[in-house]
Amino acid sequence: MMNEFSMLRFAFFMLALLALPLNAATVNNLYQAQVVLPDTDKQSEQTARQQGLEQVLVKVSGQSQVVDNEVIRKALSSSSQYISQFGVGSLNGQQTLDMTFDRVQVHNLLAQANATVWSDQRPAVLVWLVKENNREREIVWDQTSNPLQTEMNTAANQRGVPVLMPIGDFEDITAVTVPDLWGGFVEPVANASLRYNPEAILIVRAREDGSNVSLSWQLFEQSADRLVASQVAPKEGRASGELAVATREMVNQIADQLAAKYAVQLGGESRGLFTISVANIQTTEDFFTLERMLTSLSSVASVDVQRLHGDKAMFGVNLLTTEDAFKRELLLDRRMTPLSENSYTGQDLVESDSNINVVNQEQSISDTDVSRSEQDVTTNTVIVGDGVVSPEKTTAPEDSTLTEGSVTQPRSSDVVTPSEVAVENQFYWQP
Repeated sequence: MMNEFSMLRFAFFMLALLALPLNAATVNNLYQAQVVLPDTDKQSEQTARQQGLEQVLVKVSGQSQVVDNEVIRKALSSSSQYISQFGVGSLNGQQTLDMTFDRVQVHNLLAQANATVWSDQRPAVLVWLVKENNREREIVWDQTSNPLQTEMNTAANQRGVPVLMPIGDFEDITAVTVPDLWGGFVEPVANASLRYNPEAILIVRAREDGSNVSLSWQLFEQSADRLVASQVAPKEGRASGELAVATREMVNQIADQLAAKYAVQLGGESRGLFTISVANIQTTEDFFTLERMLTSLSSVASVDVQRLHGDKAMFGVNLLTTEDAFKRELLLDRRMTPLSENSYTGQDLVESDSNINVVNQEQSISDTDVSRSEQDVTTNTVIVGDGVVSPEKTTAPEDSTLTEGSVTQPRSSDVVTPSEVAVENQFYWQP
């Protein structure tokens, strides 16, 4: 019979198996901070508030050096005005000040500083960690009790980077070996990573020497299914010193690298209207989910509905960043894939008079004129699934209403249609 410890490990193992499909992850603690209070005097609390704001600004911006910005440094002296909630907690037996910062005010501050904002939808990173101690090397699995793993998870949480380690079951230990990881051989690592479906893969080699460690790492910014074919060289780096310091330095480098790809620059003007066509909209729930998701993106200033036709909807999206950055943020949702990667045929792109089936009888889109500057419009097709945000910035086109049972098609002829969209800019929703 299994003892209690074995049963707990088995339970953790089964839970890990259930959680294998990883994809992009939603980071929920971006605006929260916890700082140890060495004392309860006002000066200690003020210092803790400043440190808390620093933590949040680094997490939200994705920039480890954002606190060096002159605007940010000035704001730190009045950190209390950015706090929406606080209380006293504890960490490892020490009293802490637990703070939640106001999202809008944090974004406004970063915009004033011309800094970046990294949305809460972030690429999930699968970490393959190999440690060497006394010339013996071994893979560190998810359930392994290892100080390096603990420090890495702590540092990743402080930077808002979602990480996962392989569970180390029979499939893992037969798919990849220590020499594969230490040598950085891409194909076996990619094949072993497929089951976890990560957005990025990190290989870490650690040489331990007492309380010190020497770390070298490779970051592959492609999903496992695209890693071998992409032939893109990984980002590499090194860090060494005391365990906690070296690990934090490594995670900071990795987080900065990911943010450079996914974070959105604030403080600039709108880049103009970017028209997207969204296919496979089957219900009102699909439509309003899409509407909310588009509005929530950090790269989007506003969204206007331009056209409804068949199972397709067209939106004018005012961007705060480049089109490529917008697409990268959009495609973090794995339900959206390029048209070339699924079976959606060219015939499906031809316009039809079919109506959208509706399941929600109470939702509707008001009739609103849509203004459009053709000089500022670039066209793409995007297929999208569920999202979570408010739709206040979205308006619908003239003669396009979402009512019980159908969508009334617009009569306007000057709007770009789905069939006019270039194939290379078309995407598909696969929930």
